[in-house]
Amino acid sequence: MNTENTVEPQDPSSSAMIDQNALDKEPSAADTTHQEDLDEQTEILASEIDSSESVSSQKESNPFIIFALILILAGIVIAIFYAIRDDAPATEAPQPTPEITQPEVEPPVSKTVTPPVRSPSKAKETKTETESKQPPSTPRRPTQAELDKLKSIENDALNNHEAAQEYYQRGDYANALAHYQKARKSFEQLLPQYKKLESKHDNTTTIQKNLAAIYNAIGEVYRNQKKYTEALIWLNKSLEIREKIQGKDHPETAETYNNIALLYDSQGQYTKALEWYKKDLAISEKTLGSDHPETAKTYNNIGMVYFHQGDYANALEWYRKALAIQEKAPVDRNPNAAMTYNNIAEIHRVQGNHGLALPEYLKAYRILQNTFGEKNSTTKAVKSSLARAYDKSDNAGPFDEWLEESLR
Repeated sequence: MNTENTVEPQDPSSSAMIDQNALDKEPSAADTTHQEDLDEQTEILASEIDSSESVSSQKESNPFIIFALILILAGIVIAIFYAIRDDAPATEAPQPTPEITQPEVEPPVSKTVTPPVRSPSKAKETKTETESKQPPSTPRRPTQAELDKLKSIENDALNNHEAAQEYYQRGDYANALAHYQKARKSFEQLLPQYKKLESKHDNTTTIQKNLAAIYNAIGEVYRNQKKYTEALIWLNKSLEIREKIQGKDHPETAETYNNIALLYDSQGQYTKALEWYKKDLAISEKTLGSDHPETAKTYNNIGMVYFHQGDYANALEWYRKALAIQEKAPVDRNPNAAMTYNNIAEIHRVQGNHGLALPEYLKAYRILQNTFGEKNSTTKAVKSSLARAYDKSDNAGPFDEWLEESLR
């Protein structure tokens, strides 16, 4: 707090009082020792009276002088007060003043001016309308080196995808999954990089479609491994992209519907399975037609749900609808036709008609052996069912001899 230097004003009556005392002292006869000096004292007294009159007149003008002195002294005090306040020490607490925050404006990209450094919270508070109106960054033209690098990553992804499909068809799900994951990582690496480039180099839609196919395949691998929770996660990721990029009426979207239905069927949730199959079937019949191989796959899968429910008549009806489409083309290397033959054989087996099951198993086994080879897990499973049906049928001779003869 400031200490003010004050000047005490003198008492304006002090000098006048002194003058007044002087006027009250009149000389007397007792005070004089020489009479002869009376005339001289009289002159002096007269002089003093004149002086007193003069003082009296001065006294009459003193109030104006005193008032002027007070004004002068007050001015001096005020001047000293402001001088001391301006020179206040640095330790004095300043009076609070409202803070004015200047809006932070991002400099244009072409400029090299560095914006002032602010704390993170301050920078967040001072985001301005000017900044929000900055135009979005324009995709730039890639260099040849960048294009070559992106092409290399894409080729690597496609190669891993192809290898994964081969392992999947062999029933080697561990290796299939490893290659599918490598392909996935490559495509996910490509996607944000393509988004930065000019539109004529923008392959984001293609990359997203490829990613959806990879996610779908990964889901199928997990389903075959009976890892249903993981399978559903990846199938839903595939479905999200396909519905957004290709639409809900696209055949590839229908493929994911089909695989989700398969997943529910594998878990014994048959009502949900049929619900998803019906979605798949509506798209397939609308976009591909009722005679398309993909539509036939859906017919077969619907038959399989009815089979699991024990409704063998409905199951056989749907299987035969599928087979009617599949047999219009050569079936020697058609694994979907092999599955339909196998499923028809299963209906005959559970009903105890092993003689009717045997030729259907044999058709399935022949196709799978031609397509995947003897070591494939599915091929082995069908061969085992074929051997059991042979043993329970009225056939003589060893199974292996009969099988070799039948395959010629």
